Amino acid sequence: MKRSLTGAVAVAVLALSAAACSDAGSSTDGPIKVGSVNGVTGLFQTPEVPQAVKAVFEEVNKAGGVNGRKIELISKDDAMNPQRSTEAALELLESESVVALVGSSSAVDCGLNRATYGNSGIVSIPAVGVDPACFTSPNIAPVNPGPFKLLTAMLYYASETLKHDKVCMYYTVLPGSGGGIDAAIKEWSDITGKQLAVKDTSVGEGDPTPYLVAAKAAGCQAILYNATVGPWFAQAQTQGLQDVDFIMGANSYTDANAEVIPDGLNVYAGTEWQPYTDETLPGNERWAKIVDENKIQKTAFSQGAVMAADVFVQVLKTIKGDVTRESVTEAFKKMQPIQYPMVGTPWIFGPGEAHSPIQGSRFVKVENRKWKVLPEGFIVPGKN
Repeated sequence: MKRSLTGAVAVAVLALSAAACSDAGSSTDGPIKVGSVNGVTGLFQTPEVPQAVKAVFEEVNKAGGVNGRKIELISKDDAMNPQRSTEAALELLESESVVALVGSSSAVDCGLNRATYGNSGIVSIPAVGVDPACFTSPNIAPVNPGPFKLLTAMLYYASETLKHDKVCMYYTVLPGSGGGIDAAIKEWSDITGKQLAVKDTSVGEGDPTPYLVAAKAAGCQAILYNATVGPWFAQAQTQGLQDVDFIMGANSYTDANAEVIPDGLNVYAGTEWQPYTDETLPGNERWAKIVDENKIQKTAFSQGAVMAADVFVQVLKTIKGDVTRESVTEAFKKMQPIQYPMVGTPWIFGPGEAHSPIQGSRFVKVENRKWKVLPEGFIVPGKN
């Protein structure tokens, strides 16, 4: 999926950088323009995210907006295409003059556009941070822990909550994510003093039998897994791995996946927000109201969308005077932490060079082909 930028795009990046500190995003009348880069089509599809962000903004607009100004969301679909993602960011910053990016949900946006956002003096609050650059950039602060902090929590849950000594990993590694996986494993090892019994990142979409046979031979007590669900667990049942605890990431936490997991297997998933399948949990009532009223698909990613829009509005309302790109960025750099009940730790942007404010994960388990929320609450590695 890696592609080099075209010469035209590279020139455009330089041109934008030179103009970034001019009058972009400085209009003080009309709607407050907010941008978003989303995967609506392509391999990483999150169409519900911009829908939910827009729904929150429309709710604010119906109540009078912010200081009388309405919020307008301008979402660009990058289709997980590097060139389209870069062009989308340029259009939002240069042509649309947005004051911030809110609710982005692209698998490639952060890594490609982090320097552009920094040069433009704009903040991005992704609903779904995916690659490591989302959490290591001065101008980006997602509202989710991301796949790597979640991986640390999954490892911690396996060794410290489930009390397993032989924790194994069988993973598919996406381009550019290997370093994040290694960092997550190191963080877990530093906290617990433990090491993986098996680390195999060569899992593909083919026959899972060799991996499961190897895991059984290695005596794995817990297996972290992140690829296709149905064939893997059908074969796990065949191999007699009913005594193994399988732990998957948030990408596998769907109703459809729960339905294909055979009875008798112990299968868990880590969630990035309060589990969306229980609408009575703190924070979920507000999210459910937004998505129900607007007939938006209920997913964990739509939770992140509502949260990103909510925290943006909350900080926006603290601005005294004109709402511009500069005043919005200043407000986020100087903001106080926000206690948002849908996540495990307070969310804050702040002045740092990297931002990974959300650390905790809750866990769910499949029972009778449905997800059951487990009672431990949020697991924050090293702080429980």
